[in-house]
Amino acid sequence: MRLRLEHKAGADIIYELSVRLYPSPFESFREAISNAFDEGSKKVAIRTSVKEIIVEDWGEGIKDVEKFATFGEAAKAKLGGEIIGEKGLGKLSLLRLGKNVNFRTNNDEYGISIVMTPEYLDYEIGKVNKYLDHTGTQIVIPNPEIVPPTDELANYLKKAFGLRLANDFEIILNGAKLESRAKIDADEHLVCRLKGGVDVTGNIKEEKKGRGVLDVYVKHVFVTTILVDPERRFGGWINCNRLTPTTARNDIVKDNDGIYEEFLHHLRQYVSRFPKVEEEVSRDEVLIGNELDKMLRSYLKDMKILPEGKLLSGRGKEPTLNRQNRSSPTEEAEESEKEPEYIKTHRNPKTNKPIKRTTKTNYGIIWLYQDYGNEREPIFFVEPNIIVKNRTNNLYKFALRNKPSLGPKWLRLVPYLSRIAVTMNPESAKWTREQMFQRMDEAIRYFLRQKDEL
Repeated sequence: MRLRLEHKAGADIIYELSVRLYPSPFESFREAISNAFDEGSKKVAIRTSVKEIIVEDWGEGIKDVEKFATFGEAAKAKLGGEIIGEKGLGKLSLLRLGKNVNFRTNNDEYGISIVMTPEYLDYEIGKVNKYLDHTGTQIVIPNPEIVPPTDELANYLKKAFGLRLANDFEIILNGAKLESRAKIDADEHLVCRLKGGVDVTGNIKEEKKGRGVLDVYVKHVFVTTILVDPERRFGGWINCNRLTPTTARNDIVKDNDGIYEEFLHHLRQYVSRFPKVEEEVSRDEVLIGNELDKMLRSYLKDMKILPEGKLLSGRGKEPTLNRQNRSSPTEEAEESEKEPEYIKTHRNPKTNKPIKRTTKTNYGIIWLYQDYGNEREPIFFVEPNIIVKNRTNNLYKFALRNKPSLGPKWLRLVPYLSRIAVTMNPESAKWTREQMFQRMDEAIRYFLRQKDEL
């Protein structure tokens, strides 16, 4: 006879989740505010001090203690609408701030006081105004273990909830009302529509100093920043409620039934309307670029790695990833019809040939120059087949210094080239951190042997 047991988690795992899933104390405040907005509150007041942290809202209040005590079920998501939370894990993040969290709530029918610790939940029910004199919830954390600086917390919350602050939501931090970031334009337009009628909205504009990056929001709460097309000058933000954030809400899940890939495909189509970056490249940069390109090409060939790119390079005669020798004009026409719209928009309208890139290769990799400062690595990989040379990164400038005592210029960028080479392996997404480091070491040894330095 087959029997079934439900999963049971010990008390230790609760605190482990609160720390591991939410590595920053700022995220604890974001989760508390998100829960308040989900409960219908348009206003959240926060007070922080070394004695206590208080987060108060004017929402509907907690109505069901049993549901409140349940973690890991997508109950909130089933409610429909633009609900930020999904699995009820967010409240665990508050244990990161202190190991004794008191929820005092008024749901307009009765009052509830809940004390949450890593070991248990204690609660009592009383009259409607016993614990809070207005409808909503007040979270009190006495003697907090972590109290973030007010200015840093304010900047984080402005970033996370900038769109909502620009649309009648209110966050008050230690008596001061937070304003939406000055740079954000909350005017929202339809950008594209995914399969199933999923609207992708946002505000994308041409910017002279644009770097081809967009802020990504889900349920109008900031999640991450992505590089869409480093060849073009644009910036702004995008919102797609169909995307799935990671539990910590600091990245997007990439394997969500192909939604993320479709999302990126449409975005790249959309931004192809913006002007391209035009850069003057020094001789030293060309030489070191050619050296790195040669090394990477050899590595990918020996490792039998073929990046599957969609961007065409050259003027149509060079070998590329998606263009093979065709036997007849009929086959060429048929393949042209099958090409994605994004590729077609990169053709010369007069000759119908691919537009020439800054650097062309014969193995499908496109090298571009961009200015991302120290926010990104000196050189880095962008799916599907772009490598960006970050000219304003201090380490990139260091690599170009004419100082023989520092060694060959290519050698200074080998650690980053190895990271790129390993990341381009389709299997890398399955590797652990230790496996990634091991493969990077192997790639470095390969490059050194290639240059007779090992």
